[in-house]
Amino acid sequence: MRAFIAIDLPEHVRSSLAKLEDELAQSGADVKWVRPAQLHVTLKFLGEISEGERQAIEALVARVAASEAPFATRLNALGAFPSLTAPRVVWVGLGEGGEAVARIAEAIEREGVAIPLRKEERAFSPHITLGRVRSLRGRQALVAALRDARWDPPPPWRVSSVTLYESVLRPGGPQHTVLAELPLVGKG
Repeated sequence: MRAFIAIDLPEHVRSSLAKLEDELAQSGADVKWVRPAQLHVTLKFLGEISEGERQAIEALVARVAASEAPFATRLNALGAFPSLTAPRVVWVGLGEGGEAVARIAEAIEREGVAIPLRKEERAFSPHITLGRVRSLRGRQALVAALRDARWDPPPPWRVSSVTLYESVLRPGGPQHTVLAELPLVGKG
């Protein structure tokens, strides 16, 4: 099974991000936008794993979650990798609470060595991917739309769990299924 570990988003955040995607899509750029129901904060992409690995990963994530208390987080900035002037991935970053998200991701990375999970080469950056640029068509219009976007981040929300998902690739886009939802139960 193909899997990943993430933090889920409440409906008011998905709705706000859907409006932002709609605004950016007006640029006409060749971007594959993430469907609002699929939006999340990825902590670790796992790729193909076996059932035995899934069980070990679930236990690892449960241990990490047990050491972290629930916390508030909020979205703060619209951005793009590698840059706003040469976007390949359009994203929204986390402000408040971003350090807690990074701490969880780093703990999963550190403890994943024992399974062993593939080590991530890039530094973790807490964000939500909105879309992936497929070609240069409309790139300048997208750059302008990113620069001029009129978007106010939604109110903060409380993160109280980490989710292990299966991701099945379908012609209409990936379908995500919850394999396990692991509560944050550490003392704040």
